[in-house]
Amino acid sequence: MSKKNTSAKSEKLNVGVYGITGCAGCQLSLIFNEDEILDVVNLVNLKAFPFIKEVNIDEQFDCVILEGLVADKGDLETVKKLRKNTKMLVSLGACACTGCVPAYRHFTLKENYEHLLYKKMEEIEDVDPTPIDEHVQVDYYIPGCPPDKKEIITFIKSVAKGIVPRPYQSPVCVECRRNGNTCLLDSGKPCLGPITTGGCDSVCINGGFECWGCRGPTKDMNLDLMIKMLRDRGFDDKFIQDRMRTFVGLKLPMLEKVMKPGEKPDKLQTQFYGEKIYYG
Repeated sequence: MSKKNTSAKSEKLNVGVYGITGCAGCQLSLIFNEDEILDVVNLVNLKAFPFIKEVNIDEQFDCVILEGLVADKGDLETVKKLRKNTKMLVSLGACACTGCVPAYRHFTLKENYEHLLYKKMEEIEDVDPTPIDEHVQVDYYIPGCPPDKKEIITFIKSVAKGIVPRPYQSPVCVECRRNGNTCLLDSGKPCLGPITTGGCDSVCINGGFECWGCRGPTKDMNLDLMIKMLRDRGFDDKFIQDRMRTFVGLKLPMLEKVMKPGEKPDKLQTQFYGEKIYYG
């Protein structure tokens, strides 16, 4: 009997949950599955979790779920080691997937944040804040700020069975309509639902808030039309740029050119979660 149990245990996937620069809220989203978290622990061999147990990043994993973005040299070293030591690397949350709010630094003057940079220790010496896939290959993305707790649990359960779930592709508007919400754009509010990947059950709009695009742009987004819709509702170009850059600025490198009147996005390139898409 004990032999059988030992064998069964060894067949479980070795999973590690880690965090680099971030708020740790994405990892908390997993813990918030109070009713199912113990089932997940029984399904996989959870070898690392900051709130439960830590192990050396030189351990070997079948799957590493990583929160946060690369913001210093220590982050970069951690990301490279984890990528080397795991079969599957998963970006968890908006910072890991798109760069999120910390990456907005790319769109402001250095004098606005230079006083916040810490330069006394080489390990935390500043680097440009960037999502994980700017540095290593990412195999799967669980976006959102924070990510949906059910989406995380579904992913882990599926992978434990040898299945990689199909990423949600439709925009937030699909779920918004399904939930019977009134369109915020029709009410004159700056909602980015039409160009934002769903999978969140339109949680912000359900609560009366606008979609800020934290789950990243859809692959077939019509950026020109989205900008026109916002302009038609009285929002100026600075507001539109600031809103679109807040969560996903690094995933919209064509934004500035698209917004210039009379110019077409001639073969402009962007990257959606590891896949390069060309416009023009």
